This record gives sequence, C-alpha cells and structure tokens, in this order.
Amino acid sequence: MRADVAQADRRHQVREAARGWLRAGAIDETTQTAIETAYPDDRARLGPVFRILVFGFTIVIVNALFGLFALGVSGAGDQAAQVLLAFFGLTLVAATEVQIGPLQRTQGGAEAATAFLGLCYLLGGLVWLIADGANLRGDAWVNAALMLVVILFGVAAYRWGYALFGVVAAIGLFLLLARGPFGRVLWMLVPVALAPPLLRAGDSARLAPAHRRCCEAVALSSLVFLYLAVHVGSWDEALVEWVTGDWRGGWVRDASRLRPFFAIATAVVPVLTLAWGIGSRRRLLIDAALIGLLASIVTLRFYVQVAPLWVVLLLAGGAAIGLALVLRRYLDSGAGQERHGLTGEPLFADPERRSALEVAASVASLSPAARPLERPRFEGGGGRFGGGGASGTF
Repeated sequence: MRADVAQADRRHQVREAARGWLRAGAIDETTQTAIETAYPDDRARLGPVFRILVFGFTIVIVNALFGLFALGVSGAGDQAAQVLLAFFGLTLVAATEVQIGPLQRTQGGAEAATAFLGLCYLLGGLVWLIADGANLRGDAWVNAALMLVVILFGVAAYRWGYALFGVVAAIGLFLLLARGPFGRVLWMLVPVALAPPLLRAGDSARLAPAHRRCCEAVALSSLVFLYLAVHVGSWDEALVEWVTGDWRGGWVRDASRLRPFFAIATAVVPVLTLAWGIGSRRRLLIDAALIGLLASIVTLRFYVQVAPLWVVLLLAGGAAIGLALVLRRYLDSGAGQERHGLTGEPLFADPERRSALEVAASVASLSPAARPLERPRFEGGGGRFGGGGASGTF
C-alpha cells in the first residue's frame, strides 16, 4: 500500500471514530472540529448508496467495452483472445492505481470495480495462456489456476487493502491445500498456525487500518475452514476430499475409527473459539464462535432426532436470549457495570448504528395508540313547526 494511501486511511479512521464519539456524547463539536482539522481527509469518497451504484455502473460499462473489443478479435483465434484478456486486465489494474494514487479516490466504487474486474480478466488471461503454453490439463490446470488466485488476490489485498481480496486469496489457498493427499489435516493445522499471528497483526498500530482488516478477514476465513475440516458432516460427506474429485475420500475414508473424534470436535472447536474470544476480548471471535455453536446444534438435530428442526431452533434461540440476559445482568451488577474487564455497555458506540431488532422494537414502541371507539349520542337541539302563516318553537 502506498504511504499516502495508508496515511489517508489512518486519518479517515480517526475522523470516523470522532464522529462516533460525538454522537455518543463523549466529546463536543469543538473537539470534533479540532480532531478533523488535525487529521484532514484528502480523499474523494462517496456514501454507501452512491458507492454501490457507481460500482455497478462501472462493472456494466467495462464489460460492455470488453465485449466490443472481443467482437473485433473474435476471428483471430484463441491466442488473440488470451492476449486481449491479459491486456484488459493490466489496463484495469493500471486504472485502479491511477484512481487510488494521483486521483486520490477511496471508497468511490469505481476503483473497487476496476480492481476486481482487472484481477478477473488478468486471471482468466494468464490461466488460459499458461494452460495452452504448458499444455496443462486436468488437475495441473486447476492447481495452476488456484495458485494464480492466491498470488494475484494476495498481492492485490496487500497493495490496495481490500479485505475481500484477502478472503478470496485465503479460499484459493485452502482449496489448493485440499488437493493434496493430506488436505483435511492441513485444513486443521494451517488455521491453528495462521489465525493467532493474523489476529495479533489486526491489532498492530504499525499496519494501516485496511491491512488490519485484511488480517482479521483472513484469520476468520481460516477458522471457517478449520470448522469445516473437523465437522462431522464434512467427514461423512467427504467434503474436503471432494475438492480433489475423489468422492469416496481416498485414504481418509478408510479410517472410520476417527469419526468419534470429528463428532466431538464439532462441538468442542466452537467452545474453544468462544473461550479464546472472551479471554482475548475479541468480538470477532465471539461472534464466529456463536455462529459455530448454532451450526453444531443444528448438526446435532440431523444426527439425533430429538425434536423437529423448528423446535430445536426455537429452543436454541430462547436459550441464547436467556443467556444474554443473564450475562448482561451479571455484568451490570459489577462495580462500574463491568466485571473482569468486560461490560455490557457500548464503548463510544455510535447510537445510530443499532441492530435491526432494536430499531424495530423502538419503532413499535413509538407507534401511536389506537383511538378509542366513540359511539354517536343523541342530543336534542330543538326545532320549529308551523304552517299557514303560523309559527312556533319547541
């Protein structure tokens, strides 16, 4: 990542934090203005809605432009198409560099679209060129493609700081590992070796915020693959071995005595992850562990027919809500509404970023009350009578 881009990323994070502090009431407007003056933002940015629109329009326009060029070389053979793909990819990568560098665009949508399409076109062109040039077929072709995915998207994540590219590189890496004879074992060992240092790097002040997010995204992806590797359903269905095309699972299917280990690991791994998250005060790990526990409960229902699935989900949800309430009461009852360094109160959180359930509950509570039903009552107001010149009242 360029030094100026990393500096702009740090300043933007400080400015965003200051806005959250202001809305939470931790600072006043004068302090916020002083912070924004000390950390100016020189990047051209768009809001989330316009960013998505620009991203989509850029995708459509670039693909349409590529289609026009492809029509022009449609009769020139495969080699011309391969060169066109690679050239278009390199052009889009250069366009991304220009937008992020001299044009100082960040979170604008267009630079993300050109980066993504540039990598896709470049990947397609290089895989096609290498496969034809080296006459790669079958497993060799797939392995070369996965290796290029890891290299291209890994370099892009480092250069531009997009966490999504880091996730794609991690997926390519684990798919490549699964194609070896000990793929499932590597899916268990590599996350254990990668996740701790990556999470520590996610807290390092020496890295730019975008690189920290990339490290956390790759760490989370590796933990997902660890859970898939030890999941009993993955073992029974030979999910990891399926990547190599061997649906029977090769050597690993003959070791049926290992099945109890995977049955136990399906429940133990989320629990250990939850303990790790609580001990290290990492919300990312806690959220991932809770999702893993829910998946393990649903898995138990499929293997042990104790009740219908909807009953299991309702009981699990009710238990989770009850546990949350008990934990919240336990934390609030401590000195300063915290215990052991944990608290249920938001720390300088932006009040506008509420959960959908909380907002829905607030809207429902603020709804106007129903009007009482009023029945019409008879009220005599008098009248007149008369005729033939006579008149009177009653």
